[in-house]
Amino acid sequence: MLSEVLGRFQKVRGHRGIVKKLWHSLPTLVALIAFCVFVAPAAYAQELGASSVNFPYTGNRTAVWVVAQLHILFAAFILGAPIFVVIAEWLGYRKQDPRYDRMAKEITKVTVILFSLTAVTGGFFIFILLAAYPEFTTWFINQFYIVFAILYPALFIIETILMYAYLYTWDIWKGEKKGRHIALGIVLNLVCLLILFVINGPTSFMNTPPKAEGVSPQDFLAAATLWDKIANQSWFPLSLHRIDGNVAFGGFIAGMVASYMYMGSKTQEERAYYDWMGFVAIWIAVGGSLLQPFTGLLLAYEMCDYDFSFCPYMMADQLSMFFEVQGMMIGLLFLAINYYSWLSVKRIEGADNVRMTILAPIVLVAILPVTMWVMNVYWIPDPMSLAFLLPLVLSPFLLGRLVPVTVSAKSVIKIGFIVMLVSDAVWLTPGGFVATGTDMPDELKLPEGWDYLASMPAKLSAIIVLVFVTVVNYVLYNRTIKQGIIHWGKIDFAAQFVLIFLAFVSTWIMSLMGAVRSLLKKYFHAYSLVSDFTAESFTPTLAYSAWWITGITVGFLVIVTLAALVALRPSVSRVREVEVSPVVPAEAK
Repeated sequence: MLSEVLGRFQKVRGHRGIVKKLWHSLPTLVALIAFCVFVAPAAYAQELGASSVNFPYTGNRTAVWVVAQLHILFAAFILGAPIFVVIAEWLGYRKQDPRYDRMAKEITKVTVILFSLTAVTGGFFIFILLAAYPEFTTWFINQFYIVFAILYPALFIIETILMYAYLYTWDIWKGEKKGRHIALGIVLNLVCLLILFVINGPTSFMNTPPKAEGVSPQDFLAAATLWDKIANQSWFPLSLHRIDGNVAFGGFIAGMVASYMYMGSKTQEERAYYDWMGFVAIWIAVGGSLLQPFTGLLLAYEMCDYDFSFCPYMMADQLSMFFEVQGMMIGLLFLAINYYSWLSVKRIEGADNVRMTILAPIVLVAILPVTMWVMNVYWIPDPMSLAFLLPLVLSPFLLGRLVPVTVSAKSVIKIGFIVMLVSDAVWLTPGGFVATGTDMPDELKLPEGWDYLASMPAKLSAIIVLVFVTVVNYVLYNRTIKQGIIHWGKIDFAAQFVLIFLAFVSTWIMSLMGAVRSLLKKYFHAYSLVSDFTAESFTPTLAYSAWWITGITVGFLVIVTLAALVALRPSVSRVREVEVSPVVPAEAK
């Protein structure tokens, strides 16, 4: 019986290669398992009253922040990348387009390399936290011991096995067996999502620990179950925000990888492929980015509902300038996305021949002032607001055939870009020096009647228009592709720098808002439960934070760049060598 089983096993094509690769990966896997098994109990075993260390140059709080932020960036990529990787693989299988499959495999190679760095930075983060804040770390592990000692290690080990299996079975489960590989990728994503929801429990707990009216937080916590602690008020909105954020983040990083490979390509065929890869990656990222403002607002709403003091602290106190900079960066992000679309149109032959009704640019010009007027009276999604906005948005489709005047789709995209600039200006219009509560000097004040541009309805209208115009430009671009001929690899070279810029901005925003969410705890490790009365318990300046955020961003992107070069460049070189290697005559052999 045993020999029969072994005989069948050996009939599986390429199994020896898989076993060999898994064997080479075994030390990494063993290290990860050992880390997960021993670190959590070690933290649990720390005695209260243990002395902390003082990190030189950075201080304890900044040291914890830098390492934690690096870990979160790596984790965001390895949790987000598999989502669009599986989608790309499925599209390649359905459309029988090998480009999708190649893109999915290449991004998976980069993901596997960065996966190990996620484990390393995670371990480093725990050890720094133990050294800097031993008492809090011990208390925190006690609250979530089942999560840190059982659930998270088990899920992490399963994710590790699935990640390596997904990569190493790529060339074996193909053709008729491709469905098995896609199913394996779906299982991997389900485990990744489960990890995200599990770890977001302790993460959100530090900001919004469970509470009840009339009961002190300490007394309520003493009777709270593990589920009460995990399912706190900000847990679910934070998880939603991180899901679409991770997808967008993974897409932007994949676009940056494509830009590097495009600039290093030696043949037109390679440039065409990486041009296409960058385009697909960016629009997958855009899909996630469009949801970000709304899930972010939901998260902010829930946190303000938990403790109203969070709102003025964020919007009208020491963190207000953080949000001003966040708004600027989000505006730059949407501008860069639409600028990339504009550059992309130039490689489409016959783009000027694609025409549409003159109502389309009229709607684009009118959408911002109309939305601001509507939002001042009826908040979206009030039925009355939709009664005004929907007819305006749908008028090009309903009345377009009745108006004979047309304009090129290329011109409409340009007009959309101008509307984006105006919306950004409204989005960034300040109403005063909110950090101090003082009014702006007279020479800097808006003219009478224009101060409305600094109001919240105007701000929300601006972000709605940014999202709307981005969607419109995407629809117009796809329409242009269907009616014209796209020449992959002929895009303006500046587009590659736009892709790198998008990766930088998205990483910077993630780091900035991670700092904001952490700083909301003020002088608490866990809000209202564990105080932090050390000398470092203060809100840092925006300048101090920006320097560290920029350093974290640059460091992360450099590591990703090196990982991409290690994972992709050798394979490209080997393929090229095979293609150009001369054929040796039989008699010469």
